[in-house]
Amino acid sequence: MIRVRCQQHVTVDAKGRLALPAPIRRALEESGTSSMVLAFSRGAVWGWTPEHYESEVEARMMQQDPFSSEVLDFAHAMMSTAQDVEIDGAGRIRIPPPLRELAGLSKDCVVHVLLGHIEIWDKATWEKRFDESLHRSRGQIGMPGRGTP
Repeated sequence: MIRVRCQQHVTVDAKGRLALPAPIRRALEESGTSSMVLAFSRGAVWGWTPEHYESEVEARMMQQDPFSSEVLDFAHAMMSTAQDVEIDGAGRIRIPPPLRELAGLSKDCVVHVLLGHIEIWDKATWEKRFDESLHRSRGQIGMPGRGTP
């Protein structure tokens, strides 16, 4: 699990490499993490430490009915895109071409940490998603499912 709060604009180079923001790099180095699991989810590339992916995503899915259409749809849409990637000596990850294509990542991106994982968004797509979220959250009181703060 990545426990850091940051959001930064980054670029993806022609080889599909993205330099992780310094706070994320430091957190991963401190935990001894040298790789990540990347997958496509909800319009972005999500990244987990291998331990977090195995304990939270895979373990939780293995408790579900493997014949359920909903479970299979989730597994096919998100988990089948999962790929292990190394963090190089410069603190970069290479986002595989299929994931870049699914998320529409070309050059300008936004990276942030959310609920223990990173999200990598195309900048324009993130701005639209953020605006939609702000609009939908107006009038809400407190955290979802918890009532008032």
